[in-house]
Amino acid sequence: MKLNEKLDILLNRKRIRRVDFAESVGITYRAFAYYMSGTRNPRKSVMERIAKQLDMTPEFLLDEKQDLELTNEEKFIKSIATKGGDSVEAMKFLNKSRGLFAGNSLSDDDKSCLMAVLSEIYEDSKKNGEADGKK
Repeated sequence: MKLNEKLDILLNRKRIRRVDFAESVGITYRAFAYYMSGTRNPRKSVMERIAKQLDMTPEFLLDEKQDLELTNEEKFIKSIATKGGDSVEAMKFLNKSRGLFAGNSLSDDDKSCLMAVLSEIYEDSKKNGEADGKK
């Protein structure tokens, strides 16, 4: 996994905007954009500050043979994007779902009911896929 891919994942996990991150490590957004596009690598001193901010080592971030272990959510979004799907809509759905479960607006019974409905939708989609000859 390349440096820019790791940075993108880690910033998303921490919900840090790129411009804010660049400022926090003492570089311009333009310089950080070069790192994110993969056209340049940071100098050693900058790489050390980037790694420190992300609780990683510079060696890990720069080693393309070492991958970050993706969360289920990250795997899902990557799969949607790879298949040409709308990963932005998928992320919106996950964020709304997270909000429903994490917020205090739903009781435990409501949360259980929502999970049951999502399971039914999933099972129906599997049945429909099998009926259409898709597995």
